[in-house]
Amino acid sequence: MVCLVGRELCLFTTVDASKAPVKQRKEFTAMAVRRAAPFADADFDAAWTPDGTAAIWYWSRAKVAALASTETGKRKRFVAEASHVGLPREEGTELLQLAEGFEARAWKAGHLQASRWWPELPTAGQWRDFLRGAGQAGAAGHAVPEPVAGPLAATSWSRASSSAEKLQLSGLDQYLPKVMLALAALFLLLVGGQIGGIARAQLDIWRAQSAANDLDAPLKRILDAREASDEASAEVNQLLALQGFRPSISLMAEFTRLMAGKDWQVTKWNQPTPDTLEVNLLAPGSNPEELVSSWEASPMFKGVTTELGRDNELTIKATIVPPPGRVGSETP
Repeated sequence: MVCLVGRELCLFTTVDASKAPVKQRKEFTAMAVRRAAPFADADFDAAWTPDGTAAIWYWSRAKVAALASTETGKRKRFVAEASHVGLPREEGTELLQLAEGFEARAWKAGHLQASRWWPELPTAGQWRDFLRGAGQAGAAGHAVPEPVAGPLAATSWSRASSSAEKLQLSGLDQYLPKVMLALAALFLLLVGGQIGGIARAQLDIWRAQSAANDLDAPLKRILDAREASDEASAEVNQLLALQGFRPSISLMAEFTRLMAGKDWQVTKWNQPTPDTLEVNLLAPGSNPEELVSSWEASPMFKGVTTELGRDNELTIKATIVPPPGRVGSETP
Protein backbone atom coordinates (compact mmCIF):
# COMPACT_ATOMS: atom_id res chain seq x y z
CA MET A 1 0.00 0.00 0.00
CA VAL A 2 1.45 3.36 -1.04
CA CYS A 3 0.84 6.30 1.32
CA LEU A 4 1.60 9.91 0.39
CA VAL A 5 3.35 12.00 3.05
CA GLY A 6 1.92 15.54 3.00
CA ARG A 7 4.33 18.39 2.24
CA GLU A 8 3.52 19.95 5.62
CA LEU A 9 5.15 16.92 7.33
CA CYS A 10 8.38 17.14 5.32
CA LEU A 11 11.64 19.03 5.44
CA PHE A 12 13.54 19.68 2.20
CA THR A 13 17.19 19.52 1.21
CA THR A 14 19.34 18.73 -1.82
CA VAL A 15 22.13 16.15 -2.08
CA ASP A 16 24.93 16.02 -4.65
CA ALA A 17 25.83 12.32 -5.02
CA SER A 18 27.41 12.67 -8.45
CA LYS A 19 30.85 11.67 -7.14
CA ALA A 20 29.55 8.54 -5.41
CA PRO A 21 29.32 5.22 -7.33
CA VAL A 22 25.86 4.65 -8.77
CA LYS A 23 25.24 1.57 -6.62
CA GLN A 24 26.14 3.51 -3.45
CA ARG A 25 24.18 6.70 -4.12
CA LYS A 26 21.11 5.58 -2.16
CA GLU A 27 23.23 4.73 0.90
CA PHE A 28 25.20 7.97 0.47
CA THR A 29 21.94 9.95 0.36
CA ALA A 30 20.56 8.15 3.42
CA MET A 31 23.70 9.10 5.40
CA ALA A 32 23.35 12.74 4.32
CA VAL A 33 19.67 12.81 5.37
CA ARG A 34 20.43 11.26 8.76
CA ARG A 35 23.11 13.89 9.30
CA ALA A 36 20.79 16.78 8.41
CA ALA A 37 17.60 15.57 10.11
CA PRO A 38 16.68 16.95 13.55
CA PHE A 39 15.16 13.55 14.44
CA ALA A 40 16.77 10.10 14.72
CA ASP A 41 14.27 8.10 12.63
CA ALA A 42 14.51 9.96 9.32
CA ASP A 43 12.81 8.51 6.24
CA PHE A 44 12.88 10.19 2.82
CA ASP A 45 11.83 10.28 -0.82
CA ALA A 46 14.16 11.48 -3.59
CA ALA A 47 13.68 13.01 -7.04
CA TRP A 48 16.88 12.25 -8.97
CA THR A 49 18.39 14.03 -11.97
CA PRO A 50 20.55 12.23 -14.56
CA ASP A 51 23.75 13.86 -13.26
CA GLY A 52 23.41 12.31 -9.78
CA THR A 53 21.87 15.14 -7.74
CA ALA A 54 18.64 14.70 -5.82
CA ALA A 55 15.86 16.79 -4.32
CA ILE A 56 15.02 15.23 -0.95
CA TRP A 57 11.84 15.41 1.14
CA TYR A 58 12.35 13.77 4.55
CA TRP A 59 10.22 13.20 7.64
CA SER A 60 10.04 11.41 11.00
CA ARG A 61 9.16 7.75 10.38
CA ALA A 62 7.46 7.35 13.76
CA LYS A 63 5.31 10.46 13.35
CA VAL A 64 4.13 9.51 9.87
CA ALA A 65 3.49 5.87 10.87
CA ALA A 66 1.36 7.06 13.80
CA LEU A 67 -0.74 9.26 11.50
CA ALA A 68 -1.20 6.36 9.05
CA SER A 69 -2.06 3.79 11.73
CA THR A 70 -5.77 4.07 10.98
CA GLU A 71 -5.25 3.18 7.30
CA THR A 72 -5.93 -0.41 6.24
CA GLY A 73 -3.14 -2.63 4.97
CA LYS A 74 -0.26 -4.26 6.83
CA ARG A 75 2.55 -3.25 4.52
CA LYS A 76 2.73 0.47 3.80
CA ARG A 77 5.23 2.29 1.59
CA PHE A 78 5.57 6.03 2.16
CA VAL A 79 6.45 8.50 -0.62
CA ALA A 80 6.47 12.30 -0.63
CA GLU A 81 3.35 14.03 -1.92
CA ALA A 82 5.56 16.71 -3.51
CA SER A 83 7.26 14.16 -5.81
CA HIS A 84 3.86 13.42 -7.38
CA VAL A 85 2.75 17.04 -7.85
CA GLY A 86 3.79 19.34 -10.68
CA LEU A 87 6.36 18.86 -13.44
CA PRO A 88 10.11 19.59 -13.70
CA ARG A 89 11.14 23.01 -15.03
CA GLU A 90 14.39 24.27 -16.47
CA GLU A 91 14.50 27.68 -14.75
CA GLY A 92 12.41 30.00 -12.59
CA THR A 93 10.07 29.81 -9.62
CA GLU A 94 6.49 28.60 -9.11
CA LEU A 95 3.85 28.46 -6.39
CA LEU A 96 1.73 25.28 -6.21
CA GLN A 97 -1.52 24.90 -4.32
CA LEU A 98 -1.54 21.48 -2.62
CA ALA A 99 -4.28 19.59 -0.80
CA GLU A 100 -2.98 21.30 2.36
CA GLY A 101 -1.21 24.66 2.03
CA PHE A 102 1.09 26.04 -0.66
CA GLU A 103 4.55 24.95 -1.87
CA ALA A 104 7.08 27.27 -3.53
CA ARG A 105 9.74 25.81 -5.81
CA ALA A 106 12.87 27.34 -7.35
CA TRP A 107 14.50 25.70 -10.40
CA LYS A 108 17.91 26.24 -11.96
CA ALA A 109 19.42 24.29 -14.89
CA GLY A 110 16.70 21.64 -14.49
CA HIS A 111 17.46 21.11 -10.78
CA LEU A 112 14.98 21.75 -7.95
CA GLN A 113 17.18 23.95 -5.74
CA ALA A 114 14.74 25.12 -3.07
CA SER A 115 11.27 24.27 -1.77
CA ARG A 116 9.23 25.88 1.01
CA TRP A 117 5.74 25.19 2.38
CA TRP A 118 3.23 27.58 3.99
CA PRO A 119 -0.17 26.70 5.45
CA GLU A 120 -1.64 29.91 3.94
CA LEU A 121 -0.84 31.96 0.86
CA PRO A 122 2.61 33.52 1.54
CA THR A 123 2.94 37.23 2.10
CA ALA A 124 5.10 39.42 -0.12
CA GLY A 125 7.80 39.43 2.56
CA GLN A 126 7.79 35.64 2.88
CA TRP A 127 8.03 35.32 -0.91
CA ARG A 128 11.00 37.72 -1.01
CA ASP A 129 12.74 35.73 1.73
CA PHE A 130 12.21 32.55 -0.28
CA LEU A 131 13.66 34.12 -3.44
CA ARG A 132 16.65 35.41 -1.50
CA GLY A 133 17.28 32.04 0.12
CA ALA A 134 17.03 30.31 -3.28
CA GLY A 135 19.58 32.70 -4.80
CA GLN A 136 16.98 34.29 -7.10
CA ALA A 137 16.55 37.62 -5.33
CA GLY A 138 17.49 39.37 -8.57
CA ALA A 139 14.46 37.99 -10.41
CA ALA A 140 12.17 40.64 -11.91
CA GLY A 141 9.51 41.67 -9.40
CA HIS A 142 8.82 40.31 -5.93
CA ALA A 143 5.03 39.97 -6.14
CA VAL A 144 3.58 36.66 -5.00
CA PRO A 145 2.61 34.73 -8.17
CA GLU A 146 -0.83 33.27 -8.69
CA PRO A 147 -0.81 29.75 -7.19
CA VAL A 148 -1.29 26.89 -9.64
CA ALA A 149 -3.34 23.85 -8.67
CA GLY A 150 -1.15 20.75 -8.39
CA PRO A 151 -3.11 17.56 -9.18
CA LEU A 152 -1.59 14.29 -8.00
CA ALA A 153 0.07 12.06 -10.60
CA ALA A 154 0.22 8.26 -10.44
CA THR A 155 4.03 8.28 -10.72
CA SER A 156 6.79 10.58 -9.54
CA TRP A 157 7.61 13.37 -12.00
CA SER A 158 11.30 12.46 -11.80
CA ARG A 159 10.62 8.94 -13.14
CA ALA A 160 7.80 9.62 -15.62
CA SER A 161 8.58 8.72 -19.24
CA SER A 162 8.01 11.21 -22.03
CA SER A 163 5.05 10.74 -24.35
CA ALA A 164 7.40 10.49 -27.31
CA GLU A 165 9.15 7.49 -25.76
CA LYS A 166 5.81 5.80 -25.13
CA LEU A 167 4.74 6.29 -28.74
CA GLN A 168 7.99 4.82 -30.02
CA LEU A 169 7.66 1.76 -27.81
CA SER A 170 4.02 1.17 -28.75
CA GLY A 171 4.99 1.03 -32.42
CA LEU A 172 7.23 -1.98 -31.73
CA ASP A 173 4.44 -4.15 -30.32
CA GLN A 174 3.53 -5.67 -33.70
CA TYR A 175 7.15 -6.72 -34.31
CA LEU A 176 7.77 -8.11 -30.83
CA PRO A 177 7.15 -11.87 -31.64
CA LYS A 178 9.56 -11.76 -34.59
CA VAL A 179 12.16 -9.90 -32.59
CA MET A 180 11.93 -12.41 -29.75
CA LEU A 181 12.30 -15.34 -32.18
CA ALA A 182 15.39 -13.74 -33.77
CA LEU A 183 16.93 -13.08 -30.38
CA ALA A 184 16.33 -16.68 -29.30
CA ALA A 185 18.03 -18.02 -32.45
CA LEU A 186 20.99 -15.67 -31.94
CA PHE A 187 21.25 -16.77 -28.31
CA LEU A 188 21.46 -20.44 -29.27
CA LEU A 189 24.23 -19.69 -31.75
CA LEU A 190 26.22 -17.73 -29.21
CA VAL A 191 25.83 -20.32 -26.46
CA GLY A 192 27.55 -23.00 -28.53
CA GLY A 193 30.58 -20.78 -29.12
CA GLN A 194 30.79 -19.58 -25.53
CA ILE A 195 30.66 -22.92 -23.72
CA GLY A 196 34.32 -23.66 -24.46
CA GLY A 197 35.37 -20.17 -23.33
CA ILE A 198 33.36 -20.47 -20.10
CA ALA A 199 34.92 -23.84 -19.33
CA ARG A 200 38.42 -22.45 -19.87
CA ALA A 201 37.64 -19.45 -17.67
CA GLN A 202 36.39 -21.70 -14.88
CA LEU A 203 39.54 -23.79 -15.16
CA ASP A 204 41.70 -20.65 -14.89
CA ILE A 205 39.76 -19.54 -11.84
CA TRP A 206 40.25 -22.95 -10.20
CA ARG A 207 43.97 -22.83 -10.92
CA ALA A 208 44.26 -19.31 -9.50
CA GLN A 209 42.43 -20.34 -6.34
CA SER A 210 44.66 -23.37 -5.93
CA ALA A 211 47.76 -21.18 -6.34
CA ALA A 212 46.43 -18.72 -3.79
CA ASN A 213 45.83 -21.52 -1.29
CA ASP A 214 49.47 -22.57 -1.68
CA LEU A 215 50.78 -19.15 -0.57
CA ASP A 216 52.57 -19.17 2.76
CA ALA A 217 50.90 -17.66 5.84
CA PRO A 218 52.96 -14.40 6.01
CA LEU A 219 52.03 -13.42 2.44
CA LYS A 220 48.37 -14.14 3.16
CA ARG A 221 48.48 -11.82 6.15
CA ILE A 222 50.01 -9.09 4.00
CA LEU A 223 47.25 -9.45 1.39
CA ASP A 224 44.54 -9.44 4.07
CA ALA A 225 46.00 -6.30 5.67
CA ARG A 226 46.12 -4.54 2.30
CA GLU A 227 42.49 -5.42 1.57
CA ALA A 228 41.42 -4.15 5.00
CA SER A 229 43.36 -0.93 4.41
CA ASP A 230 41.63 -0.34 1.05
CA GLU A 231 38.20 -0.87 2.63
CA ALA A 232 39.01 1.51 5.50
CA SER A 233 40.29 4.13 3.06
CA ALA A 234 37.07 3.96 1.02
CA GLU A 235 34.96 4.33 4.18
CA VAL A 236 37.03 7.33 5.35
CA ASN A 237 36.60 9.00 1.94
CA GLN A 238 32.82 8.55 2.13
CA LEU A 239 32.70 10.04 5.63
CA LEU A 240 34.89 12.98 4.59
CA ALA A 241 32.52 13.66 1.69
CA LEU A 242 29.76 14.28 4.25
CA GLN A 243 31.74 16.97 6.10
CA GLY A 244 29.84 19.79 4.46
CA PHE A 245 29.78 22.67 6.93
CA ARG A 246 32.26 25.17 8.31
CA PRO A 247 33.75 25.13 11.85
CA SER A 248 32.47 27.63 14.40
CA ILE A 249 35.80 29.47 14.61
CA SER A 250 35.61 30.26 10.86
CA LEU A 251 32.03 31.52 11.24
CA MET A 252 33.00 33.75 14.19
CA ALA A 253 35.97 35.17 12.27
CA GLU A 254 33.75 35.97 9.27
CA PHE A 255 31.14 37.53 11.61
CA THR A 256 33.81 39.80 13.13
CA ARG A 257 34.97 40.84 9.67
CA LEU A 258 31.46 41.69 8.50
CA MET A 259 30.71 43.72 11.65
CA ALA A 260 34.02 45.64 11.60
CA GLY A 261 33.67 49.34 12.40
CA LYS A 262 30.29 48.92 14.13
CA ASP A 263 29.39 49.23 17.81
CA TRP A 264 27.91 45.81 18.64
CA GLN A 265 27.59 43.30 21.45
CA VAL A 266 26.59 39.63 20.91
CA THR A 267 23.97 38.41 23.39
CA LYS A 268 23.36 34.98 21.89
CA TRP A 269 25.13 32.77 19.32
CA ASN A 270 23.11 29.74 18.15
CA GLN A 271 23.23 27.09 15.39
CA PRO A 272 19.80 25.35 15.43
CA THR A 273 21.06 23.02 12.69
CA PRO A 274 24.57 22.47 11.29
CA ASP A 275 23.78 24.68 8.27
CA THR A 276 21.96 27.59 9.93
CA LEU A 277 23.16 30.43 12.17
CA GLU A 278 21.21 32.78 14.45
CA VAL A 279 22.95 35.69 16.21
CA ASN A 280 21.25 38.03 18.69
CA LEU A 281 23.14 41.26 19.26
CA LEU A 282 22.86 44.85 20.37
CA ALA A 283 23.99 47.12 17.53
CA PRO A 284 22.64 50.66 18.02
CA GLY A 285 22.40 52.68 14.82
CA SER A 286 22.94 49.68 12.52
CA ASN A 287 21.06 49.58 9.21
CA PRO A 288 19.42 46.13 8.78
CA GLU A 289 19.35 46.43 4.99
CA GLU A 290 23.06 47.19 4.86
CA LEU A 291 23.77 44.26 7.17
CA VAL A 292 21.78 41.89 4.92
CA SER A 293 23.62 43.15 1.83
CA SER A 294 27.09 42.76 3.41
CA TRP A 295 26.28 39.27 4.75
CA GLU A 296 24.83 38.15 1.40
CA ALA A 297 28.10 39.25 -0.26
CA SER A 298 30.05 36.89 2.02
CA PRO A 299 30.96 33.47 0.54
CA MET A 300 29.95 31.82 3.84
CA PHE A 301 26.30 32.95 4.13
CA LYS A 302 23.10 33.06 2.10
CA GLY A 303 19.38 33.54 2.82
CA VAL A 304 20.17 36.29 5.34
CA THR A 305 17.28 37.92 7.23
CA THR A 306 17.11 40.38 10.14
CA GLU A 307 14.51 40.89 12.88
CA LEU A 308 14.32 43.81 15.32
CA GLY A 309 13.21 42.68 18.80
CA ARG A 310 12.61 44.35 22.09
CA ASP A 311 15.14 46.75 23.64
CA ASN A 312 16.67 47.33 20.15
CA GLU A 313 17.95 43.75 20.04
CA LEU A 314 18.73 42.67 16.47
CA THR A 315 18.48 39.04 15.32
CA ILE A 316 20.42 37.95 12.22
CA LYS A 317 19.50 34.60 10.64
CA ALA A 318 21.48 33.03 7.79
CA THR A 319 22.07 29.75 5.98
CA ILE A 320 25.71 28.58 6.10
CA VAL A 321 27.19 27.94 2.64
CA PRO A 322 29.32 24.74 2.68
CA PRO A 323 32.86 24.83 1.26
CA PRO A 324 33.09 24.10 -2.50
CA GLY A 325 32.70 20.44 -3.41
CA ARG A 326 30.81 19.46 -0.25
CA VAL A 327 27.29 18.04 0.29
CA GLY A 328 24.44 20.58 -0.13
CA SER A 329 22.89 22.06 2.94
CA GLU A 330 19.30 21.74 4.13
CA THR A 331 16.62 24.15 3.03
CA PRO A 332 13.41 24.08 5.14
